[in-house]
Amino acid sequence: MKLNQLSLFVTIAEEGQIGRAAARAGITQPALTKHLKSLEQSVGNLLFERGRNGVQLTQAGERLLARARGILCSASEAQRELTELATGAIGRLRVGAGPTMAEYLLPQVIGELIPHFPKVELRVTSALNDVLFGKLRAGELDLVVSAIPETPPGDFEQELLLYDELVVVANTRHPLLRRKRIQLQDLVGECWVLPPRLVLARQWLSQQFGKHRLPAPRATVEADSEISVLAIAATTRLLGFQPRSHIPALNIRTKVAELHVPELRWRRPIGISWRKGAYLPRIGLHFAASLREIAAQFPQPGRQPSTARRQNRKRAT
Repeated sequence: MKLNQLSLFVTIAEEGQIGRAAARAGITQPALTKHLKSLEQSVGNLLFERGRNGVQLTQAGERLLARARGILCSASEAQRELTELATGAIGRLRVGAGPTMAEYLLPQVIGELIPHFPKVELRVTSALNDVLFGKLRAGELDLVVSAIPETPPGDFEQELLLYDELVVVANTRHPLLRRKRIQLQDLVGECWVLPPRLVLARQWLSQQFGKHRLPAPRATVEADSEISVLAIAATTRLLGFQPRSHIPALNIRTKVAELHVPELRWRRPIGISWRKGAYLPRIGLHFAASLREIAAQFPQPGRQPSTARRQNRKRAT
């Protein structure tokens, strides 16, 4: 197997058609087909099944795809590391950030970093954690600053930075706001606007209902933007689950309010994630250090454990 063959194989898998993959790779379709046949001969398996609408991965192809992406990612990181070593260049840093951190934390970190490294090329992607973790795993990002699970995925290293707090939000005219006390079972049957199922906030919300043997909230609307969730909750009777800090956002502050449900206040951990064993550019280490310093100054919901900011710190320094 050769790196260029693996790269072309991944391109075919992503495009689903030989013609589109050839156009993306900038080679002719016969040349791409020749590379694919050579790769299939070297691994001793067919990697795609040809159909009327394109190609689909075989079982062998699915297994190779994950390995190929990992190999290509490692090769790219090795090239970056050797280039930095040879030239002393600061290089490029690709950072992913959850919406809350992109708005409140990242600008301060970048403002602190740029004067010290004016030639750095910094690329920032803002999305929810399900998307960011996928890009990190694929080698498209170097670091992610977002909500983190209690137990890191096996292929990630993670460091806790701070906490924010998520609460239930509702339109200020919602009937539930007139109640003096709201219990979890009072929300059964309500309709919600929620992020996709793989987002940590939605998973945590569903788990709380499950602990009380209640059905998970029904998402009438799924939205991958926290501001969209807030705006929809403000203009409908749908409930949302949002950072408390977002409630006064934009011009909708008079239309949405916190619905006080004690069981549904999540002290959400926010941290840095990076691929286990991955090369982190020198600028990435400085970026992580700035994150720690600025995160330490942020107000915390409740009392933060004294060990929170020290957890796993040595692995990113």
